[in-house]
Amino acid sequence: MKKMLQSWLYTILGVSFLLTMLHPAETYAQGAAPSQHLTFSFPADAVLKMHKIKIVQSAFTEYFEMHSFTNGYAGLQQTPDSSKGSSHTLISSLWDPNTAGGIYSAVQYKASNTYTGRFGGEGDGYQSINPYNWTLNTWYNMVIRSWKSGGQLYIATFINNLSNNQWFHTATLSIPAPANNLGSGNDAFLENWDDNVNWNGAFVRKAFFKDCWNLNTAGVWQKHTSRTFSANAGDQGRNGIYDRAFNAGYDATEDAYFMVHGGSTTPDAAFGTGRTLSLPAQTNQGTAPVITAGVVSTVSATYSSGTTTISWTNNNTTGPQLSAKAEILNGAGTVLSIQQDTVPQKRSAVIAGTLAAGTYTARVTIRDIFNNVSSAVTGTFTVGGSPDTTWYKIKNAYSNLYLGVKDSSKADLATIAQYSNGSGYHLQWYLSTQNGAKVIINRRSGKAIDLPGSSQTAGTHPIQYTVQNGLNQQWNLVAVTGGAYLIQSNLSNHYVLDDSASSTISGTGIILYPASGSNGGTNQRWLLEQVVNPLSAQNAMASPQTPAYATPDATKMQLYPNPVHNSFYLFVKKQKDQPSAFIYSLEGRLIKKIAVSSTPSNVDVSALEAGMYFVKYGDETIRLVKQ
Repeated sequence: MKKMLQSWLYTILGVSFLLTMLHPAETYAQGAAPSQHLTFSFPADAVLKMHKIKIVQSAFTEYFEMHSFTNGYAGLQQTPDSSKGSSHTLISSLWDPNTAGGIYSAVQYKASNTYTGRFGGEGDGYQSINPYNWTLNTWYNMVIRSWKSGGQLYIATFINNLSNNQWFHTATLSIPAPANNLGSGNDAFLENWDDNVNWNGAFVRKAFFKDCWNLNTAGVWQKHTSRTFSANAGDQGRNGIYDRAFNAGYDATEDAYFMVHGGSTTPDAAFGTGRTLSLPAQTNQGTAPVITAGVVSTVSATYSSGTTTISWTNNNTTGPQLSAKAEILNGAGTVLSIQQDTVPQKRSAVIAGTLAAGTYTARVTIRDIFNNVSSAVTGTFTVGGSPDTTWYKIKNAYSNLYLGVKDSSKADLATIAQYSNGSGYHLQWYLSTQNGAKVIINRRSGKAIDLPGSSQTAGTHPIQYTVQNGLNQQWNLVAVTGGAYLIQSNLSNHYVLDDSASSTISGTGIILYPASGSNGGTNQRWLLEQVVNPLSAQNAMASPQTPAYATPDATKMQLYPNPVHNSFYLFVKKQKDQPSAFIYSLEGRLIKKIAVSSTPSNVDVSALEAGMYFVKYGDETIRLVKQ
């Protein structure tokens, strides 16, 4: 027993010696680097706060706050938890005004890779975390922009990487609108939130801060009137031997303030025995920030069934969009319709209203988050006569199987597969023209072939989704050998629909894949087979109540909105011998009879399944999309 105890003791001593060699003795002492603040005072409430940061030293469990505002905070952090996609994250959070009273914060928008969720501990609310993957020695400019609408205060977070000028909008959160906006003051903050030996106060963290601005409610830029640094007092129990491992000041070379804590850091003599320091004004801040106003890059528009869809892109190196105005002008330059929204992420506008045949102009203007108004950018589009209502089956040249919707589903997100030939409507497709490309719409569901999340990754499974006419629903039919086509995505990589692994099995899912040469592989080629369409059959074969074709430029009938959720308004120029309008399915089956009058009729379609229908009055027909 004695020998066993001696052996055990020697083992413990050996491990202890090894740990001592690997980590300096001081890392085992209790202590996180002391929390510290750089507080800026401003004269008035702000709708925008802007601040730049460059992190030059960091370690895990470090938060570099750049902004503190009404009920919230935002900044960069380095965390040992990389489950959100990176250890170098961008965080923006908003506390509830009164959790116990049921007054909560909310998420209004998040980028596709931004996590949002409830948090608690030092208060309850919503947090957003983005795997931004910031890097050392790079300047970043973070902007918090607010606006009020519908009794809510919306707070959006943007960040600009100054090495490439790319802007990114991570999230928009909201709370019931208080009397103020973002508040007047601002606060930068360094926090080592965990004293674990692997990332405690033994590790140095340092960052530079500059160009801290407020944009007040009158739209005037304001500089801070005073700046104060403070290291938290009374935290000796938490900080241990690192309680005075802090320093701050103004660096003339960087024209920036700095904060540093941890390791062997010591405060400058100006601190004396204290923990606070007043800092001078930034020398070269100027009287207003230098801003590149937002720029609209492209505008396009399409018209179908009484609805105009206007889409645009912005230059991502210029001021980010806050609001947008989309307009339709006729050939004489008269504005026919306007849609204006304060939605930073919005890049399309759907405007209902029947347009006569002719050429029209879509015009888009944005106001950026700094209140600069862009130059207007235009795009022309043409409204023609009756659309092609031909239905097609689409056969793979290798497998001789036909493109269809998985399990004949009518639901959004159902995948696209290939099946043996049949008469089912899930195997039939309508080709709608958009921007010179085709939106491929299924006859059974009325939904379009769609790349989920606008994915351009090889192997992505296309789905069906409610028709939105976006680029991820647009396909180019590229003619190749043998009378076949490549069905090529209109997104930038131009991948094509592919029979995965050249399968000949019915039910095999279709994938997106790079084309094999200019003609594609045989498994990437598709043949169009026209289907006899009862909706465009000869009048002698059609029921008198069956619509013969869809006329988008109706003069006797208009409906709004379209697409529709629960109900729409039907406007008709009533004819004495035509007291009713009719809704038909794509198969030509009568769904609903509508009594019309000289005043608009409100038509309830809440019971209809999502998909495409036809509304017919007299000799005019409009396609209706039910969502």
